[in-house]
Amino acid sequence: MINYLDFANSVPLLIIAAAGLIIMLLETIFPKGKKNASETAIFYFSIAALAATVAYSFMDITKNLILYNQFIRVNTLTTVINIVMVAGIFLTVLSSKSYLEQEKINHGEYYSLLFFSLLGMMLMNQANDLIIVFVGLELMSICFYVLAGFMRTRIESNESAIKYFLLGAFVTGFLLMGIAFIYGYTGSTNYSVIANAHPQKDTFYLIGLTLVFIAFIFKTGAFPLQMWIPDVYQGAPTVVTGMMSSVGKTAAFAAMISFFSIFALNNIPIIVAIVAILTMLYGNVVALVQTNIKRLLAYSSIAHAGYIMVGFLGVNSFSIHAVIFYLVSYILMQLGAFVIIAMVEEKTVDAKERNTLESFKGLGKASPGLAVLLTAFLFSLAGIPPFAGFWGKYYIFLSAIQLNFVWVAIVGILLSLVGVYYYIKVILYMWFYEPVGEQNESLRADFSYTAAVISVLGLFAFGVYPELVLKYVRTIL
Repeated sequence: MINYLDFANSVPLLIIAAAGLIIMLLETIFPKGKKNASETAIFYFSIAALAATVAYSFMDITKNLILYNQFIRVNTLTTVINIVMVAGIFLTVLSSKSYLEQEKINHGEYYSLLFFSLLGMMLMNQANDLIIVFVGLELMSICFYVLAGFMRTRIESNESAIKYFLLGAFVTGFLLMGIAFIYGYTGSTNYSVIANAHPQKDTFYLIGLTLVFIAFIFKTGAFPLQMWIPDVYQGAPTVVTGMMSSVGKTAAFAAMISFFSIFALNNIPIIVAIVAILTMLYGNVVALVQTNIKRLLAYSSIAHAGYIMVGFLGVNSFSIHAVIFYLVSYILMQLGAFVIIAMVEEKTVDAKERNTLESFKGLGKASPGLAVLLTAFLFSLAGIPPFAGFWGKYYIFLSAIQLNFVWVAIVGILLSLVGVYYYIKVILYMWFYEPVGEQNESLRADFSYTAAVISVLGLFAFGVYPELVLKYVRTIL
């Protein structure tokens, strides 16, 4: 039975849910003639709600509870990941205001969709039942489908939403069928019950685990279910692409941590190794030939999914710490890179040139501030010190070496070196070419600059002193 203690110990979830509903009401309360005032009020309300969520989340960092009739977990692991995801949405909201105004899609429902998608991510992360994983995943996905097609007047945005919806709905069938097989064998979908039952290696039970794993592979963008990522990321609004490719991926990997831990999937390292290597190989090799920077970073995100997957070769305390540190750094560098890309979009007059590598030529001379920030993000994505991306890859590959998968670490390092090429190529375009094409002189991006600077400072601080993150991460296990 649900009681007031359940609500008292899930305040962050309640804040996010309430904020999403309040934003919808605010959009209807303001008169039509005061749309700018309503959108400004919604923007600042969103910032305040996210800040309150982080503050209350820190109060939950030492708790270890199972709430709502064994459906929701609150512990250090879930709280740390929640804080990371809320911080990612906070940066997304900061960077969205000027972009939405520039693209003339500044509608209040955008922020409401962000909050409801975050609610789905938090449910996935805190789930103690496969049904909650499904509910969270669908809530997140439905919001993503709408956000991907938020630029309704652009064909590319509509195509990305339709493609994402069709493939996502198809993979949902895998997840539901997997849950059905697991329930049919164990008699429950609850993590606690299944863990205590110690299910044997029955064929149907293993089929269920495989189907659920396939659904997670799709959501993380791992090989061979990565085909949707380039088109969806290219067509979606740029700030949405940054959020989906970083915060959304973090939620999927957070659910995978619980899935691998509860179901004791330490006996399939070869399968995970093959998936990780093929994902790294595909993402890095195909990214080499891209001429559109959003597609380039889309394939890069596939490669990064492969790096993170290496952390699932064996689920132990060190590998979980490595995965979480990587996710923290990945949100900052991936989201930060897309914030800069969105700002360059605003400066590019010719719509056909937007997001091509040609539009980044001479950025170092035209807008040195943007070029410096993007260079820092690309260095971190490449794993070059002193940024946090270096330590993320270091801990991930070290976890593989500790599990005697040295060959996986070697392959990953070599493929990571391949990835350096296409990151350096973008940097060369920015700093060693003259500007081409006409550009807007004015740039309304005060909050976007703030988001990008916060991300760079975080990457630099965590790169120079990774203990800033690890001291919290090590309290998890």
